[in-house]
Amino acid sequence: MSQTSQEDHYAYAALRHHDDAVYLHDGGRLPNADHHFGFAVECALKSLMLRYTRVSMDPLRPGGQPATKPYIPQQSGRPKQVGHLPEAWSDTVDVISDATLLLHGRTGSALASILAASAPFATWSVHDRYSDGSSIVETDVRARRAASELILSLHEQALIDGVLT
Repeated sequence: MSQTSQEDHYAYAALRHHDDAVYLHDGGRLPNADHHFGFAVECALKSLMLRYTRVSMDPLRPGGQPATKPYIPQQSGRPKQVGHLPEAWSDTVDVISDATLLLHGRTGSALASILAASAPFATWSVHDRYSDGSSIVETDVRARRAASELILSLHEQALIDGVLT
């Protein structure tokens, strides 16, 4: 019996959050839609990083338990944990622009250009789940929905092709 990998969990969560976000957005529930679009992208990026970069869930200590969050191994010092957006966005930019990883092909170059060109989640915060939602506006949600759909389609293409790099 095979276990579902953490990158698979992130992939499934990305789709689930995206589906909920679309449903909420179509129903005019902007704050919760916005939140789910953010989580969908965060999960898709973590799935991509775990599958195609040096990001890992391996035990931090030999023989230990798997890490509880994805982390980026560092040449010196403590590994950096991949957190929530917008940090996960910039972590992805950093990891894929690393000199040891060259992106090529449709999916890789498209993802690199999207991540470098804009950051629709730069003002998104996981802490907005505690706010009254009044700062969430349709323009931002629409832009985040578009970015979410694009990143999830690139994620899906990478899963189909089996490559990002």
